[in-house]
Amino acid sequence: MLWSQKVNNNSLELGVLGAGDEALYYGGYGKYNIPLSQNKHYFTLGLAISSYFDFKGESEPEAYLKNDIDMRILPTINIGYSLNFKKIQLNFEVPLGLSFAVTKGTLVNEKIGFERDFSNNETFFNYGFSFSPKYKFNNSNSIGLYSFLPLINDKAQSGYQIGIGWTKTFVNNAH
Repeated sequence: MLWSQKVNNNSLELGVLGAGDEALYYGGYGKYNIPLSQNKHYFTLGLAISSYFDFKGESEPEAYLKNDIDMRILPTINIGYSLNFKKIQLNFEVPLGLSFAVTKGTLVNEKIGFERDFSNNETFFNYGFSFSPKYKFNNSNSIGLYSFLPLINDKAQSGYQIGIGWTKTFVNNAH
């Protein structure tokens, strides 16, 4: 019982990630995890936010965007299960949330000779599956991978994510 109290505490995870379907996006994520029991393997509840950017201009056959930014912000609630084996932790989660897609730039069509400012903001429901294996250095620090596979395709292509992150567990000092 004392061992499980030291292991199952709230944690904060921060990391960097690459994402996307159509183009490669760069970004980061943060997640606050709450264990729901003091068992060796336990259910978790987490609050997360991922954000990633693409600075490459979008293009269509007749027009393209220049000086643009294409951004996704994904706040989620993560319901998961954590398997723990000595120094290895395997986390399986279902993130449920939103995808905010923001695109801004200058729309250019050289064929008919125009340029104009372009801005588009869209919001989509987003859910999927997340898998995060971690290596525990000690009771309060671990490093691991983060992956997210969306189970819904939105027209903004809020796509796959893979990253690396560091987790800080807030160790309970009560004995």
